[in-house]
Parts: sequence; structure tokens; C-alpha cells
Amino acid sequence: MTRHSQAGQVMPLIALCLSVLMGFGGMAVDVGFLYYQHRQQQTATDAAALAAARQLIATNCTNTAAVTTAADTDAANNGFTNGVDNVTVTLTNPPPGGGPYAGNACAAQVQIARKAVQTFFTRLFGFAKGMPETTQAIAQASGNSQGCIYLLSSTTASIFNGDTWTGPGCSVLINDTATFNGDSKFEAPYIGYAGGAPIENGSTFTAATPAPMLPVADPCPEIAGCAGLAANPPATSNCTSVTYNGLASVTIPSGCYNSIVVNGCGNVTFQSGGTFVFNGTTILNGEQSVSGSGVTLYVTASGTPPTFNGIPSISLSPPTSGSSAGVLYYQVPQNGQNPIFNGVSSSISGLIYAPGATNAIFNGTSGGYVVIVVGAATFNGSAAYDFASPPPNGSFVRKGILGE
Repeated sequence: MTRHSQAGQVMPLIALCLSVLMGFGGMAVDVGFLYYQHRQQQTATDAAALAAARQLIATNCTNTAAVTTAADTDAANNGFTNGVDNVTVTLTNPPPGGGPYAGNACAAQVQIARKAVQTFFTRLFGFAKGMPETTQAIAQASGNSQGCIYLLSSTTASIFNGDTWTGPGCSVLINDTATFNGDSKFEAPYIGYAGGAPIENGSTFTAATPAPMLPVADPCPEIAGCAGLAANPPATSNCTSVTYNGLASVTIPSGCYNSIVVNGCGNVTFQSGGTFVFNGTTILNGEQSVSGSGVTLYVTASGTPPTFNGIPSISLSPPTSGSSAGVLYYQVPQNGQNPIFNGVSSSISGLIYAPGATNAIFNGTSGGYVVIVVGAATFNGSAAYDFASPPPNGSFVRKGILGE
């Protein structure tokens, strides 16, 4: 065989090799493209699951329809709209199966499926309509936050005056700075500040010492009862005015008030299980005790906060169920007046929320799990502060976290 005839046989081999190389190159392009599409879809799935978890927080893990809407909306915002372009978004609350989240009403599974992800070269190998793709994520509303004191103002310092502060499960989060004056004992697992270094005048820190941190956000959206009151405030129509003078005991009915004046009465009780809307003047003067079980005190933009100042005994607790569960005191953010919980002996539990207040006054508290959210505050030291730790997975402040 001549050299000339052999040369003619090389061309088919070159063509065959080129076809194989081009095939591998095409497959590499498709694999890279499919991986990119998978990451885009998984990111949207994760985001939808987290949106579902946030809605679980807002509805106290009770409204699957609202959770589904939140997941669909977030998936669509990330380019995957349920029912469009062969996309199916499926939310299951609680998650199915036998995994660690099965049956957990505070967890949600989101699955995004596409029947056909278009490719470039694999269609030549039997995938003319594209490749199917399914991604899945589970998120839950977790209640493990240790934050108990949120001082949100970035321009106003807070003051801790000679307090005996016991809160081994309650962290203190300060967006500005603080002065610790002669605290005989200050026990907290974490004390963070985002402004200047605190002034420590003779303070003793038995657990954590103050440390720099990034500013924290208002936790209200992550507290079911707080978020519920923010979204659905109580009505301020048909508000009334009442005055009580010199009575041995007074029970204030649940309702909306343009004015509450209590002068020189012995024992004042907020009706058990009630919601009290303060839409105007509030005066409490000379009482021996103030109490209320399962109550929520709500202060509107035009309302004056009730001032529990110098009262020998204060005993207040929030509702344990319902739309305002856990919320003892809610003051709308635009109201900058300062609540005063300055009783001689205070047994208080629940959320105290007044983010616009920059000099809220507290004088000791005990009796339960408390979360205080204000702009800034003065904690007086004539009484002890005894903060109960949040119950296991039962912190008021709950976050949406990816589970798997």
C-alpha cells in the first residue's frame, strides 16, 4: 500500500475523534449548565422554606395557608413561579416522612420541581425535552434565642444602677453603650454593645463581660404575639373614660380607654385575660398593688403609658395563648414616651415592647421569663433583677433556620 493511499484513511479517524471530543465538550457544557440551574433552583427552594418559617413565626405555627402563600411568593421572587414554565412549588406543613421534622407544626418542607430543564447537547441522546430537576428544603421556626434585653437605640446610652442581676440564660444586647454603676453582681451569658465601650464603675461580672457586637434589629417580627399586634392592632373605636377615687379595690374591665384615672385606691386589678388599649391619658397614683393575669397592655400612638411608679407590689403576666400570646406590654414604635415599671416588689413576665422609648424605667423584676425591647433604659438598683431563662425551644424570639 502506497503512502498516498494511507493518507486517505486518516481523515475518517480524525473526523471520528473530533466527534468524540466535541461530544465530551458538549456534555461538559451541559453538565456545567445543569449544575448552575440546580444551584439557582436550590437557592430559590431554600429562600422559600425560610419564608415559610418566618410566616410560621408570625402565625404561631397555626396557618398553613399563609405559610404556603409566603413560600410561593418567595419562590416566584427568585424566578420559580408555581404553575409557570413547568414549575411546581409544593409546601408541606408539617413535613412528611419519618425524619426529625416529621409532624413538627413549626417546620415546613418546600419542594420545587421542573419537568424539563433545557440543555444544548444531551437532547441528541434522548433528552429532547430537557432534563427533570427537583430540589427540596426544610426550615423551622426555632426558639433558642437567649436575648432577653434589647436596647435598640444607637444614639442613647442605658444605665444599670447598682443592680443585682441574675440571668444565666438571658443575654443583654446594647446597640449604643451603657454605664454599669456599682453592680454588686451581674450574671448573663452574653453582654454585647455596638457603640462605645461601656463604663464599668465597680461592676462585677460573674459570667460574660461586655464585648463588641454588630447592631441588632428589632426582634418584633420574630416574636409571634408582637408581630400579630403590629399587623392587626386592636380597635380604638368606642373608647371610654373612667375614674376611680379612694376605693379599697378596683377591677378595670378589658377594653379601650381614652382616659384611666386611679387615685388613692388600694388594690388595682386588670381583668384577667383582657386586652387594655391606652388611647389617651393614664394616671395611676397612690395604689398599694397592681395585678393582672393573662393580660396585654397596648399603648397607641396617642396613648400615655401606664406608670407603675413606687407601687409596693406589682404582679403582671401575659396571655399564654391567642394572637397576643406572651405579650404583656406593647407600645407602638412611633410612641416615644417612657413606660415606668418602678415598683418596690415586681413580679413580671412576658414581653415588654416599647422600641421608641429612650428612658424606660425598671426597678427589679422576678417571677418569670421576661424579654424587654426598648430604645434605652435605666435599671434602678433598689431591687433585684431575677430573669428566668427561656424554656427549651420556647424563646419568645424565634428565627427561621434551614433544617436540611
